[in-house]
Amino acid sequence: MNATLLLGLSLALGAPALKDPPKKEPAIVGEWVMISTGTAGNVRPYPGGELIYEFTADGKWLIRRTGKELAAPNRGYKADTKVNPPSVDLITDTTRSDQTRREGIYKVEGDTLTMYLAGVKQPRPASFEAAAEAPNIIYVLKRKKAD
Repeated sequence: MNATLLLGLSLALGAPALKDPPKKEPAIVGEWVMISTGTAGNVRPYPGGELIYEFTADGKWLIRRTGKELAAPNRGYKADTKVNPPSVDLITDTTRSDQTRREGIYKVEGDTLTMYLAGVKQPRPASFEAAAEAPNIIYVLKRKKAD
């Protein structure tokens, strides 16, 4: 019996390790339609026609209004799903270090993406429960349905 146990242990230890699971894309990858925006305590429906935010798997952030891309070819984003809540940084021009960076947090619930972004040069929000006087912006978006 001891020999069988030792043989089983040696085979288990000598077996190749399982591969790491494939890297999962951040949940924000895809196209999202702006539904509402505002500041803490003052979120209203988005009034400006169809506004699409697209987050690509390679870190690009695109904006389209009524089908036309808004000029800014070097927009980018960084998402970190290892922190709680997940963080996101929106960058207006990834080729320049002096460009605006909006630091925020996000959550995806079903087909809804909520981003809570700090005001320019303000610290990243720590939670979605924010003081009404904070200069932060809330975006609520719905995943774009396939045409």
